[in-house]
Order: sequence, then C-alpha cells, then structure tokens
Amino acid sequence: MTAQPPSARDRILAAAIELFLAQGVEGVSVAEVCRAAGVSNGSFFHHFPSKDELALEIVLALRREYWDYLLAVMEPCSDAMEGVANVVRAAFAYQRLHPDRYRLSRSDDALWMRGQEQRFRDDNAPYRGRAGQWIANHVAAGRLPLLLPEIYGALLFGTPHWVARNAHSGAEPTDFNAAEAQLVQTVQKALKV
Repeated sequence: MTAQPPSARDRILAAAIELFLAQGVEGVSVAEVCRAAGVSNGSFFHHFPSKDELALEIVLALRREYWDYLLAVMEPCSDAMEGVANVVRAAFAYQRLHPDRYRLSRSDDALWMRGQEQRFRDDNAPYRGRAGQWIANHVAAGRLPLLLPEIYGALLFGTPHWVARNAHSGAEPTDFNAAEAQLVQTVQKALKV
C-alpha cells in the first residue's frame, strides 16, 4: 500500500513554514506560498482565509512543538529538582537546535499577531495544565514549595525565553551555556524545600 500524497493544506503549511523561516512572514506573499506549495490561489484561500491566519496557525504549531519538547523531559521526572533542571535545560536546548523556529514562534510584536491573545491562551491551556499538574503533585508531596503558578511559569519557562529573546535581538552577546548552567543552579536553589 502506498502512502497518500500530502494534501493541499499540508503542502501549503510545509511551504509556508520554510518561506517564513527564511524570509519572515512579512517578506513572503501568498503567491510565493502558492508557487512553493504547487497550489492555486483558490486552493490557498479555501484552506486559509488570509496569510495572517496561516502564519498564526504555524506559530501555534511551533509553540505546541516547543511545549511538547519541554514537557517530555519534565513530566516523567519523579525527582522535582531533576524535573525543574531538565525543563530549563530543554528550553535552552530547543533554542540552540531550532533558533529560527523559536524566533518565528515568538513573533509577538508582529502586526498579524495583534488581537490573538485569547487564541494563544486557549492553545497554551492544556500545556499549562500539564505543567501545573506536575508541579502540584510535587508541591503536595512536599518536594516543591507552594508558589503561585505564575511564579513557576516565570522561573521555568519565562526566564529561558527572556534570555533567548535578548540574545536574538542582538542586545548583548549571550553565552547560552553559562546562562543555562546559572539558571539551573538558581532555580534549584530557589525551589529547594
């Protein structure tokens, strides 16, 4: 039995992500996406109401990919300190392995992202819930301190993001290895009970 060829929608997504990674969302036209995907304009607009909607779908998929990458090393850990260290290391590892994908997934300032806050909250909710459940289990067992979820979010997920965003903006040269090691040590000290 032979595999089905990719659908027009899948070809559009695959072509768009490559073009967006190479040229930025604003630097790519719908016509370029259609040419690269081998589809007509009509086919494009049948699947996506606009280039902005296509970009948003790709960004959401990249953010889910990032969450999955982080939670895959956190959730299996029965040792709380190992779990928090793993998630911080994974955040830096993903950024080193996939800098362009990470940058595109964090296009928060782009015009086409405005007004999408609820979609991002809804899309993040299951992942935040999974991370929150892992944390709550360790808090209940006395292995982590009782803190607001936002504090855990800032320490485990927000700080690596801030370091990466700073590095990618060119504000200051960032030694990711040193930042990772220092953050792991700092987070473990802060969360030790």
